[in-house]
Amino acid sequence: PTAERQDAIRDIVKDTVKFAVFSHRWLDSGEPTFYDILKSFKPYGYEKLVKFCEKAGEFGCRLAWSDTCCINKDSSTELEEAIRSMFKWYRDAHVCIAYLSDTTSIDDLHEDVWFTRGWTLQELLAPWSMKFYVGNWQPLTSDLNDKENFEVMAALSRATRIPLDDLRHFRPGIRNVHEKMMWASTRTTTRIEDEAYSLIGIFDVSMMVAYGEGKRAFYRLMEAIIRKCDEWQIFAWAGTSSSDSAAFPDSPRGYRPLSSVDSNDALLPSTVWRGDRNIAMTKRGLEIKVLLV
Repeated sequence: PTAERQDAIRDIVKDTVKFAVFSHRWLDSGEPTFYDILKSFKPYGYEKLVKFCEKAGEFGCRLAWSDTCCINKDSSTELEEAIRSMFKWYRDAHVCIAYLSDTTSIDDLHEDVWFTRGWTLQELLAPWSMKFYVGNWQPLTSDLNDKENFEVMAALSRATRIPLDDLRHFRPGIRNVHEKMMWASTRTTTRIEDEAYSLIGIFDVSMMVAYGEGKRAFYRLMEAIIRKCDEWQIFAWAGTSSSDSAAFPDSPRGYRPLSSVDSNDALLPSTVWRGDRNIAMTKRGLEIKVLLV
């Protein structure tokens, strides 16, 4: 078939099997698991899942995906595939339905615990379309896509310190690494390794998932980023270094705000030399040329 015909078929299929994804704060216990659904068991969090599916249906979605029960976490292969593909799944979704259970209105949006979780950063940036629901599943606005609502986006930007353009049209990759790490620096994850795994899609890098490796996961993430990144700001961090390399912090919390001049090479005089951008990790460690004064 011609390229035009392939595009037409793809559009028809995408519209027919469009799906919704779920973004929410996990309960301490009671979230329905993969095996709960297979056994028709209904734990405490089952009602939230049902509400999500109802909202997905209102958007015309016959399919709905929730991270609590749509991944067989007993299968390491399936879990790894899900983690490495999750950004794409949220990007390709017809809509991301976000449930902010601690919120009552835009005025207290910034206080929701949802903003402190590591995985929800990706779930905020990846989708093109999002619909926010607050306590008791009330819609935050009357809009179909809250990413087109300036008041909501402005509130989200204030809460996350993420620029409006990135909230609406985020492009994954290794540009502005320092800034993206700052977005993640105030967030926490239940498992240490997820500090790194939750950022794989945001930086568009590839790395193996190996739960049990602890903070080494973040070091491996930095290794993957440095292979493609030539920004000196990646080394502008403070705090505890990785036990695997003194060149890197042991978590995103090492990244803090820079001055406007330090964070933007365009503001520097042309005579200022920042050093060689050919940064490399070797068997002996970080290889970089710097100016000593």
